[in-house]
Amino acid sequence: MAFGFCGVGRFMLLGVVLMLAACATSPKTQVVPEAAPFAGFPQGALAYLYVDTVKARPILDAISLDPIGKGNPKTIAAALDKTTSAVAALYPKGSPRRFLVAAQGRYPRFGASLSFTFSTAWKKRRSATGASYWYSPQQGISVLLNADHAFISDGDPLPAAQGAVPPPEAFALFAEDAVLAGWLTEGAMPFNHVLYALEIPLQIPAGQVVFCLQQSGSQYQGLIRIETPSVSQAKALVSLFSLASLFMPNLDLQEWGKIFFAYPPVQDGAALNLRTGLLDAQEVALLFTTFSLYSN
Repeated sequence: MAFGFCGVGRFMLLGVVLMLAACATSPKTQVVPEAAPFAGFPQGALAYLYVDTVKARPILDAISLDPIGKGNPKTIAAALDKTTSAVAALYPKGSPRRFLVAAQGRYPRFGASLSFTFSTAWKKRRSATGASYWYSPQQGISVLLNADHAFISDGDPLPAAQGAVPPPEAFALFAEDAVLAGWLTEGAMPFNHVLYALEIPLQIPAGQVVFCLQQSGSQYQGLIRIETPSVSQAKALVSLFSLASLFMPNLDLQEWGKIFFAYPPVQDGAALNLRTGLLDAQEVALLFTTFSLYSN
């Protein structure tokens, strides 16, 4: 199952959300509880992400947030000013939807009602929950908005899912005071694609990867937890990282050294914890872009 990080970067950075949310309004609907950020999200996604858009603002400003090429930078910036946080999920090919995003903030109510109503590009549809939403056939995007929340998808933006996706235990620890945090349910795939493309002789055993980005002054530091199938595989992975670090002088990509080899990995049972070096907003933005290119 292919996992393209260009898709993750696209939706985790909320380009479509932020482009539309500046004038958001729509019928009232359920909210996403802070205690269960992925409430109502269908299970089966390849990646789940939480973003504190206020803390992440320098990174968001450094990354292109217009994946469909139709946004106005001033509109996107205005939407960022109104958005406080968002959660997102990316689903595999063949799923009823490829992505689902729920953003929280304070949005104007009147402007969007007129914008959607009088735009020929948007058609009103009804969600499985009974709520109305707007759909753009040209862009393949569905939007359900109210004064406090924005739901965006390429399918039903508010599916009738019950309960909540349970985050990994490490996510709760990582997400506290984080700029962004999330997990990859099939984490080996994108990492191995990147390592192969960079000719680093290292393959990560299949398993879940939990990650976060924390702020340190004007810089950021990432924490990555790679969960392997067994204690012995985690131990072997420590040795592989030590071996791969010998090849770093041959790589003309210092940013990857800051991710994988800034500090020795620490084994924690069947998991491996990595701590990156300090990165500024431009370096984080560059890494997202590079990861998108190498992980397809």
